[in-house]
Amino acid sequence: MQSSNQTHSPLVAEVMGSRTWAYTVFVLMPLLLVFGCGRGEPGGSSATPGGGDPALSWSHFEAPPPPAASPELVALGKEVYLKNCASCHGETGQGNGQCAAFLAPKPRDFTRGIFRFKASPTGSLPGDQDLFRTVSVGVQGTPMPPWKFVLSEEERWAVVNYIKTFSDYFKDEAPGKPVALESEPDVTPERVARGKELFRQHCESCHGPNGYGDGPSAVGMEDSFGNPITPRNYHKAAEFKRGHTLRDIALTIATGNDGTPMPSFRDAIKEDEVWDLASFVMSLENKKLKGGGTPASATRGEELGKPDVVIKLSERAWKFSLEKIEVRQGQVVRIDYQPTDNGLGAGHGLAIDGYDKASFINGAMVQRPKSLTFVADKPGTFTFYCATQCS
Repeated sequence: MQSSNQTHSPLVAEVMGSRTWAYTVFVLMPLLLVFGCGRGEPGGSSATPGGGDPALSWSHFEAPPPPAASPELVALGKEVYLKNCASCHGETGQGNGQCAAFLAPKPRDFTRGIFRFKASPTGSLPGDQDLFRTVSVGVQGTPMPPWKFVLSEEERWAVVNYIKTFSDYFKDEAPGKPVALESEPDVTPERVARGKELFRQHCESCHGPNGYGDGPSAVGMEDSFGNPITPRNYHKAAEFKRGHTLRDIALTIATGNDGTPMPSFRDAIKEDEVWDLASFVMSLENKKLKGGGTPASATRGEELGKPDVVIKLSERAWKFSLEKIEVRQGQVVRIDYQPTDNGLGAGHGLAIDGYDKASFINGAMVQRPKSLTFVADKPGTFTFYCATQCS
């Protein structure tokens, strides 16, 4: 795995077998020490396998009040944009950067003034806080990473102000007034049942009778940029681009996704029905999200039984959240791995030199965590690293 400013050069550690070593958490016991390729932010990630990171939900991210616009802020935004964003979105914001050809979906063309993720009604411009949210938390299931782990708040606001210079729409129009949704209700069987009927009436033709994105109208769909697009498969919660909390889903139903065939239903159904429909969609999600890089590794984890040690590992800004992992020789170890970005769309992987297939996973993505379970049966020196060729 690469860090943002250095090539892959993982550190190593050693496991002491016949000799005894004393550590803070392990006293005079044989240890397996595994070192990774960099330390993330203090405290690690709040992401947990099976639930994802609430801080990466678009609708739940608290965007602070925007600073006053100024030429100096725009100038800073240009500097930050050219350094971090132009490789995908292009120097002129047309979504044609040097990496764009390798990405799916394609990067946003900012010159068109069309943005999918916003709280304003369909057909209107996003507010500054909408753009700040997207820059900060990224877009799930895509190569767009959460820049809040890399850029300061000032730098993210500067990028927002610079992005707006790419389209004259921001000069001529005001952003739309945010759609107001009342407090989230409890998801009850009655609400889900009502939502199922609404789904049949309004959503089935595109998303299919069972929500797999295979309705009769799904064939040949394109977005407003001419790219092929398919309706969301609601059984794949990790691919909900805004996020898969109840409010994320409800806001998408209410505002639609500009630039796609997904319309706004805010005027077609009542607000309480928006929550009903969101509740049903949420009920279709695959909430298990269990780990295992391959069926064989998942089976092996089950065969080994309850682990002696569970390690929570995350990735932020191309670095692991842990630099060193220590376990006793002979223990059953499970590593739950939850990245905070999607590594140019390929996700991230995890492998440990010397443990070969017993400790290998690939394609872990935001809100799509994976786990590996193995027996630390060999004392020695080992390295863990990203196993996905993503950059």
